[in-house]
Amino acid sequence: MAKDHLTWLVVGLIILWFVWFFTGGPSRYESKAGPFLKPVAPVDTGEIYGPK
Repeated sequence: MAKDHLTWLVVGLIILWFVWFFTGGPSRYESKAGPFLKPVAPVDTGEIYGPK
């Protein structure tokens, strides 16, 4: 029973990988742009969170 579920999970992940790969995968523009349009403050200012 659990082996059947694991088999379906693996098959589903393989299908998702194929869809990702054939729709551009790592060569898509979004994969090189990073998760943010602008770095989150205070990362780009050098400041720290909270009181010193």
